Amino acid sequence: MTGAEALAKLGEYTYDVVLLDVMLPDMNGFDICRQVAGKLRPGETSVIFVTALNEGVWEEQGLLLGALDYIVKPFSPTSVRARVRNHLNLARTTRELRQAKDKLERMAAVDHLTGIFNRGHFEMLTERELERAERGDRPGALLLIDLDHFKRINDTHGHAAGDKVLVAVAEAWSRELRGCDILGRVGGEEFALFLPETDGAEAEGVAQRLMRQTRALAVTCDDEVTLKVTASVGGVWTRGGRADLKTLMRVADRMLYRAKEAGRDRIEIESLEKEDLAC
Repeated sequence: MTGAEALAKLGEYTYDVVLLDVMLPDMNGFDICRQVAGKLRPGETSVIFVTALNEGVWEEQGLLLGALDYIVKPFSPTSVRARVRNHLNLARTTRELRQAKDKLERMAAVDHLTGIFNRGHFEMLTERELERAERGDRPGALLLIDLDHFKRINDTHGHAAGDKVLVAVAEAWSRELRGCDILGRVGGEEFALFLPETDGAEAEGVAQRLMRQTRALAVTCDDEVTLKVTASVGGVWTRGGRADLKTLMRVADRMLYRAKEAGRDRIEIESLEKEDLAC
């Protein structure tokens, strides 16, 4: 196989172990290793040089480029097989550990029922966005969304029915949002949504779409009853000045209370005033 063919295959597939000669018809193995080193996940793909170049300087160069082993010809086939087997085991173990770590990180970040962010991760991501908005003097909006009369669903049809409703609304809302929007479940039936680069009028447009999606849902319970649900939205937006999450949550919660007091299935959004920042 030529060096060009090797590069093509390495770009197309993932390998646990790559055996690479230094001297190839069209390029040297060091150049190949140098080109692919940044694309390989450490520990998951092992590069092993198998070459007749037996001087220490060549071995050092190969290892510095990222190879995990350097075998000099002539070699013992049994020894090579043993080394390859060890590297295969290392690659597979590393991949399994990384997958387990990724799974744990996802579990720590998301709400186990709805699959959207939990409160802790929502707050972390939103605080990061607020810092970015402050640096760039950009707008941002926070919406608190509460399902109306949700306790009545749990009391009448059971918590399994309530869970179905929560999952359904989270899925419906997620389809309406941009990739940069941050949606989290922050309470039993209460959700929070942060909208970067969004002013008050745009935030109201998003809230209206979410409410239309909520009204359109028809969730069938185990007892064959079809449930309809509405939501109330309280929101606040900032023009890009200094705003901490605690203040935004406080103002948005006040707006949510106002929406519920006015009859539910409503939107109440206001801009963040200077006196709110001073509180």
